[in-house]
Amino acid sequence: MTKLSDLQYILLAVAAKRSSGSLMPPSTSIGVPRASITRVINTLIKRGLVEETITKDEASVWRTEGKRQLAAVINDAGRAAVAESDGKKMEDQPSTGKNTAQLEPKPQTKQALLLEMLTRKEGATLDQLEEATGWLAHTTRAALTGLRKKGHVIIRSKDDAGSCYRVVKAA
Repeated sequence: MTKLSDLQYILLAVAAKRSSGSLMPPSTSIGVPRASITRVINTLIKRGLVEETITKDEASVWRTEGKRQLAAVINDAGRAAVAESDGKKMEDQPSTGKNTAQLEPKPQTKQALLLEMLTRKEGATLDQLEEATGWLAHTTRAALTGLRKKGHVIIRSKDDAGSCYRVVKAA
């Protein structure tokens, strides 16, 4: 099973719907800095879910090497990861007969995004929180402290993958 962060999933899902399969340009609704998107694309390439190809389409360029313009394009493994995540997300959601995506608005702030990720059953690692918000590690930890000061009870557990943070009691 391929685990994807929220930002990885969004980039791959949008690319899967495009005829070119390009991850660029990212959706304007993401609101994540270019540096964070670059880090995520590098990670997806290393994981074998995205490939680089030479392109002439200016909008699809994610980086250049000399005069060569390279696009990051989703491959079959990336499409399978999106399909797998879609299937899991559909199974996890209760069937109410209504589209739950329309009932719950997307978070408008990075603090809200942080809180949303921390309230998931599996919680979130510091790396996932950094990737989603575009913050540095010390800023992300400071935001966790701020949530604690607001009354949220956040626990940290350690496993082989590192520290995982989770909200056990909301303010």
